[in-house]
Amino acid sequence: MIILYSATFFVFFSREYEYGVTIVFRLRHQHHVVFTRTLKESKQLTNYNVLLLSVKCTLIMRKQTLLIVLLVVLCSKVKGQSDTYFVLPPLYEWQAGDHDIFLYISTNAPNASVWIYNSDTSYSQTVTVTSGSVGTVSLTTPVPGLLSTYGARELNWSNSKRYKDALFIESSAPVTVTEQIVEPFNQDIITAKGRNALGTEFYVASQTLITTTTSGAFLGYHGMHYISVVATENNTQVKFKAPTGSVFDNGSDSVLFTLDKGQSWVSTMEDDDALLGTHITASKPIAVTAGGNHLKNSSANHGDAGIDQVTPVEHLGTKHVVLRGLANYPNDYFMYIATKNGTNITVDGVSILNNANAGRSGTFSMQGNSNQPGKPFVIESNYPIYIFQVTTGAITHEPEQGMAQIPQVECTGSTYIRYNRASGLSTAALVTIPSDAVNDLEYNGGSVTQNLNIAIQQSSYDPSWSGVYIPSSILTNNFTLECPTAFHVGILAGQGNTTGLFGYISGFDDNLKLLDPTSASSVSAIDLGDQCGDSIPLVFSFTSCTDSISVVGTTILVGNGTIADSNINDSILYLLPDGDYSGQFEIQITVADNQGATDSLTFILNYLGADYDPITVPNFITPNADYINDNWSIVTSESLEIFNLDIYNRWGTLIYTTDIPSFEWNGRTQAGDRAAPGVYFYAIQTTFRCGTLNKAGALHLID
Repeated sequence: MIILYSATFFVFFSREYEYGVTIVFRLRHQHHVVFTRTLKESKQLTNYNVLLLSVKCTLIMRKQTLLIVLLVVLCSKVKGQSDTYFVLPPLYEWQAGDHDIFLYISTNAPNASVWIYNSDTSYSQTVTVTSGSVGTVSLTTPVPGLLSTYGARELNWSNSKRYKDALFIESSAPVTVTEQIVEPFNQDIITAKGRNALGTEFYVASQTLITTTTSGAFLGYHGMHYISVVATENNTQVKFKAPTGSVFDNGSDSVLFTLDKGQSWVSTMEDDDALLGTHITASKPIAVTAGGNHLKNSSANHGDAGIDQVTPVEHLGTKHVVLRGLANYPNDYFMYIATKNGTNITVDGVSILNNANAGRSGTFSMQGNSNQPGKPFVIESNYPIYIFQVTTGAITHEPEQGMAQIPQVECTGSTYIRYNRASGLSTAALVTIPSDAVNDLEYNGGSVTQNLNIAIQQSSYDPSWSGVYIPSSILTNNFTLECPTAFHVGILAGQGNTTGLFGYISGFDDNLKLLDPTSASSVSAIDLGDQCGDSIPLVFSFTSCTDSISVVGTTILVGNGTIADSNINDSILYLLPDGDYSGQFEIQITVADNQGATDSLTFILNYLGADYDPITVPNFITPNADYINDNWSIVTSESLEIFNLDIYNRWGTLIYTTDIPSFEWNGRTQAGDRAAPGVYFYAIQTTFRCGTLNKAGALHLID
């Protein structure tokens, strides 16, 4: 769904046209699709290396008409989870002490001004990030009153509203943001998912292959699960509902609370309960981070964090590809959660869940050689599901674990990644990519297929998908990955048997985005400027994982008129202004695809109604050679397509005529004689974009 190389074709036409349009493309990698539609037919443009060969237009004119054909060819790189706005719930601390947090920020723009602030802006910092580098913001000093760094939640303040600990990021250009907990204990990588993290319904996960630390020999581990949320609007009602048999630290399986904008909340759960499958609902958009701290692995004497920011259910999909990491069996595993009743899930074609209800969850350990990471496991479902992977980056394969939400592979991904490896840790990268794009994947500017140290494994079940493993021995401190086809990147890091972390840094883009057709960019508003005519076309384009959209809502917010939409499944509507109206219009439309994703945009325009007169005519001329008002002409900002002007004397005799809008009359007749002083009369007939105009008036010739 991210536009890489796209061609967008639009025909704006009046009712007098019949038309035929042929667009011929050479296509590669049929994964994302961009759609633009005209009134009578739709054109599906498949991107990823779209090379325009020809555009042919055939127009059959029936009456006097106006045609504008606009062809826009764009090329852009799409980075990790790029956005201009991020909301980061506080990261809950562990018993051993404070969380030190690093924010890594990168951009593909020449530069981006990035504002980082907390809920009440008592913390505020602006940094400039440039392409070709990764900016780092360190949050390492506990704040008086918080008893934690900004971006973290002090241990004793669960089940309470807080005002200062959530972080917000705004940028002048799209950036990618990741958080890293850098304390000696519970290191982890959390991908900030921008606006795609905001929603009203979520399911969350935390590690499942663990040993309880609530009693016995491992009591000192103080392992716990937690959920952290932050509200984006006032009076937001939130509910956590745990799976059957699990309770939160309030002693109940449910937590209910109300937050105002910028307020955050954390609830915890003992590690002998299961957070996996917990359902979160909110009355207004919230951001959610969830997982666990210092969870004791069931197979070894280690405990570590597994935390990630979670996307809402509307951004999920039905196909995922998980690459095996460095952990020994059974500690390399993924967790799954159904979001709809009747869900079926298979792994490499073998059923692991059948006819399950929403909220049903489970764990699947991946077989394979921990010394050969990157083996693909293909997960398919009939309804959208959550997938969370748990693995390690420790080259000793010790189960110091990290956890990350795995994005669906249809209509998501990145084409360009720049990232810094974890400081002081063994760091490797796992790349999920379509097999036919492996040859185009470049690591630090060189083909991965030409580097013998990079391992590539193709799925035996679905050969169209491959995993690429870039080991720590060759991963540079600042590295890039680039490919015309979208891919996903997971970062593995570890240190001996004391630290292991894992995070996905690629995109979780919307299933549906409405675009400005002139730029093919995602927008919330399209400014059409001055418009006129009986009907005004409102044209949008869009990207989607599906081939079907519907306009499900239209509202005129400002102005008087009606909306005509003869086909709700195309991407052109018409505004029909009331006959006596001139002035501003704002029209909001809402579009849904057949997977239920929605998006809205607003058309803004200034309507030039029936009283619009584009021509200003002076009422006198003084052709006396003093260089002041010696010539008489009209003033207009419009393009006058058909034009005729006649000047008559007081007896109705035609003395001058022209069909040139830029004429200058010097006070002489058509024959070249000087016209006598007095009153003359002009008549103008012209056709311009708003129709036909007839204008007449008096002209005084003064000697």
